[in-house]
This record gives sequence, structure tokens and C-alpha cells, in this order.
Amino acid sequence: MVDRDPRGHILPLLVTLIIFGVLLMTFDVRLQGGGVVGVLRTGTQTIIAPVQKAASYAVNPVADVVDSLSNLSNLREENIALRRQLANAEASLVGVQDQLARLEHFEQLYGMEAAGDEIGRTVANVIGRPDAFDAALIIDKGTSDGVVVGQPVVDTNGYVVGVVKSVTPGSATIVPITADRQALTVIVGDQIGSLLSQVATDEMRLEILDARAPVLVGDRVLTSAVSASFPAGLPVGVVTEDAAPSIDVLTATVDLFVHPDTLRLVVVLAWPPDPITASSDATIPSETTTTTTETATTTTTEGGG
Repeated sequence: MVDRDPRGHILPLLVTLIIFGVLLMTFDVRLQGGGVVGVLRTGTQTIIAPVQKAASYAVNPVADVVDSLSNLSNLREENIALRRQLANAEASLVGVQDQLARLEHFEQLYGMEAAGDEIGRTVANVIGRPDAFDAALIIDKGTSDGVVVGQPVVDTNGYVVGVVKSVTPGSATIVPITADRQALTVIVGDQIGSLLSQVATDEMRLEILDARAPVLVGDRVLTSAVSASFPAGLPVGVVTEDAAPSIDVLTATVDLFVHPDTLRLVVVLAWPPDPITASSDATIPSETTTTTTETATTTTTEGGG
């Protein structure tokens, strides 16, 4: 009976193939002049190279993502630090701008003082601004600095602000002309008129009695020499519209140069220079009488104290 089991033929075939493969490897090594180790290394590399490529395709993107996340975290930290530095720089810039603004105010004030007139000036900081309930300004100078009730107040450009209404040793209250019930005597061109405050607006109404000529847009309004509250020639504002007399009365609107709610520094004018003497009417001229007698001449002088 014929043995049909295939396993009996596989083993000799396998042994034959192994021997044949070893012979071929030996022959190839001898032809190339390399050793067995080199051949095995080359064969191993040939087998592993595709696996390494596949691994690199899978691993490199993951590594790149990890590196990107790490760089993103570093960038966020740097961004936060840069924003902090920017905030500090902006705060410093605001401080520098504030100092420059104050320097400009003082330079303007120096220019006023260099004019050489006899009017004294007291520079004061505004520590209380107008609001919906009170239109007055509060400044940080008072009687201890020579400020007295009735003195006029201007800004650092010399524009009219208001009048001192009350004083303490260390502060004073200023009523702006926009809130003062008393009219301000002004001059426009060669015509004298009055400025009156208006409700709910910073503009004032100009009234000129016995007006002889119209006023035009842009005409400057100055304090008059007959003003009881301000020295002559201080700028107040400009006319905002053309206006002509109507039955010898002219009415126009004036836009002021100064808006009290924006002030930071003001200047109190010591005007009149001697308010006590200026307000006193006790100066009475002396009367001289002469009496003549036969023996002597007597001169008697009578006068007020």
C-alpha cells in the first residue's frame, strides 16, 4: 500500500531549502567580501526600514503636536507678561502726560506773571468740581494764602472763570460766571453790554442797551473797564451768531472760553491790589479856615479821621 501522507515529504524538502539558502548566503558573502554579521545586519535593516518609516509617520505628528502645545503655553505666558509690561508702560505714559499738562499750565502761568503788572496771583488746584447739585468750584487755597472774598478767578490762559464767594483758611469756593446771578459787564468792540447766565447751558446771553452797531460771529467778548468784579481786558468768550440792534437793544449768544467742569488749575487775582483801601470810602478831604485878628493870625484845620 502506498504511503500518501504529505508530511513525510515536507521535512526533507525543508531541510534541503535551508541547506540551499545557507550555501547561497555563503556564496554571496564571499563574492561581496563581507562577513556574515554584515549580511545579517543588511537583511535586518531591509526588514526593519519599512517598520521605522511607518513608525515615523505615526510618531512624528504626535511629537509635533506636543511641541506645539508646549510652545503655545510658553507664548501665552510671554503674552501675559507683555500685556503686564504694556499696562505698566501705559500707566507711566499717563503719569508723564499729566506732568506735561501741569508743566504747560505753569509755563502759561509764568508767561502771565512775566507780563509785569502789579496784580498778584495765587495758583490753586481744583479739588471740587461742579455737579448737578452745585455749580461751584472748590480750590485748595484760602485766607492763609491771601485769598479773599470777591477776588476774580481766571484759568492759566487768563480766561475768566468766576469770583471767590467764600473762604476758609485752607480752601475757597468759586462761583463761575455761568452760575452767578449778577451780570458781568463786558465790552464787544466799542460797545459795552452785560453777560447774563442761562439755565441748563454753558453759553451766556449778551445784552447791549443803546446798541449802535451789530455784532458778528467770532467777535471777542472782554471784561470792561467799568466792571466791578474783574480788571479790564480779560477774555470771556466769542459771539456765536450775528446779531443786530432791535429798537436800540441787541441780544446775542456768547460761547465762553472756559468750561468749569474741565478745570484743574485756576489763578486767583489779587484785584483790586488793596481790597480794603479800594472798598473804603472814609477818605474825606480836609477843610482849612483862616481867622485874622489884630495881634495874630490863627489857622485852624478841621477834617475827618
